[in-house]
Formats: sequence, C-alpha cells, structure tokens
Amino acid sequence: MSISARDADDYAAQLLVLTERLTERLTGEAEALEAHRPLDIRDSVEETRSLSALYRQESARLKADPARLQGLSPAHKDSLRRATEVFVAISERHARAVEAAKTISEGLMKAVADTLNENRKPSLTYGPGAAVTDRTPQSLNYGFKA
Repeated sequence: MSISARDADDYAAQLLVLTERLTERLTGEAEALEAHRPLDIRDSVEETRSLSALYRQESARLKADPARLQGLSPAHKDSLRRATEVFVAISERHARAVEAAKTISEGLMKAVADTLNENRKPSLTYGPGAAVTDRTPQSLNYGFKA
C-alpha cells in the first residue's frame, strides 16, 4: 500500500495525516510503556506496525524522488515540517520507552532463571552408591510441553 496523490499538495496532505496518526499512536504507546502498562498496547501494535511500514515506504519514495513535493505550497511545507519534527521527537521517546520495557523484561527473566538454577543445584546422597545427582531439567515450563 502506498499514497496515491494527484499533486504535491495532495501528497503532502496525505503524508501529513499519516505522520500525525503515527505520532498519535506512538505517543499513546510511549505513555503506556512509561506507566509500566505494556499490556495496554498489545491490541494496537499491529496497526502501529502497519503505519510505520507505510511511513518508511513513503519516506524512501520521497528520498528517491524529491520531485513529488515540487511546487508544494509554503503552508503545506511548513505544516509537514512541524509534524515531522514532532514525530521524530516522539519516536525517540518511544524508542527509549521500548528499550526500558525490554530491559525490565530481560531482568525479570534473568531473575526467574537464576532462581531456577539455584533450586536446581545438584544434591549429594549418602550411603553405598553415594553420588551427586542432578535434579530435573531446567525450563520455565517445568518440562511440560504446551
């Protein structure tokens, strides 16, 4: 899917709407992640991904053919520039929020794995045939298959 426009002003208007929608989505996701509510964004991730892919595609098309915006009115040019600046700022904020959530998730997984490793330490038996025996295999699902 790509933007189909009749002239530079129409293309800029559609690009502006796309940029504003993506900015709005990223703002909501960043707020949810910063509030430590990552599950709040699970239903909207696919739409954000689609909008991001379209934005990337249109950015590449515009970079390859800057003439698409030739003859653009100063008002459209200014509003597109401002929307892009806001988008860049929120995308940086979103990236920091995602990185923080990733770090927290990895820390939790490491804590769980460390606890499992601690509980899994081998035990020493006594008497004839004494040996160090390893306990059950380690996994987060306790060896059960889903």
